[in-house]
Amino acid sequence: MIKTGLIDPHMHTVFLSWRDLTYLAEAGYEAVVTLAYTPYVPSHPASLEDHFTHLEAEVARLKSLGLRGVVSVGLHPRCVKPEHASAQLEVVRKWLPKAQVLGEVGIENPDSNLEAEVLRAQLTMAKEADLTAVIHTSRNRKREALKVIINAVKESGIKPENVIIDHLTPEPALLNEVIELGAWAGITIQPGKASVQDLEYLIESVPDALSHVVVNSDAGRDPSNPLAVAETYEALVRKGYVTEAYRLTSMNPKEAIKPLST
Repeated sequence: MIKTGLIDPHMHTVFLSWRDLTYLAEAGYEAVVTLAYTPYVPSHPASLEDHFTHLEAEVARLKSLGLRGVVSVGLHPRCVKPEHASAQLEVVRKWLPKAQVLGEVGIENPDSNLEAEVLRAQLTMAKEADLTAVIHTSRNRKREALKVIINAVKESGIKPENVIIDHLTPEPALLNEVIELGAWAGITIQPGKASVQDLEYLIESVPDALSHVVVNSDAGRDPSNPLAVAETYEALVRKGYVTEAYRLTSMNPKEAIKPLST
């Protein structure tokens, strides 16, 4: 059984084929958030403008299949070019009024002062624009990255409820830090990140956390499953977690992503 109204709050649809998007529409997706990311460091700040133009065009491609596309702009930590960082941030500032979400931003190297400064600057922009921010955490040293992110959220003044801290592992201690902050915890169903079994563990062991968790695929260029949210919903329903499945894949994302909550 597929539930209509599915939301994937973290995708990179510019890397997905027409067939991939057709599968999403057929599986009952209502909306997807398509985030900024290039698998290279842009050689010039103007390259970011080209990428943001591409993201803006994705809305029409998704709409043609009956999908609502929520467009984002942002400077991913892997895309920061130190000598151009200030100019890159100005491009983000210029394009943010055209966006519905800030993302993907975040921390890849917890020791990088520049990454922390770039993140803080972008979260301040999101605060001023009253936008949701989707924040990347690194695969390695996640606890250290989370500490930097939490500090940036607090220093920027953005409302924690407007923040999704993504790619979290299903460790109760990590989730509790995010929940205590008042932010949303993003769990990515993808090899090397998290699994449906991890969600089952959370449902059984930390049920109170579910009201602050969203599930996503992070589907894009790297190994991933564009239908991860739909398959997660189905797997949880088969195990009898019907209410939890709906909360994680539809209700919570609609609350977390401001354009979808109205």
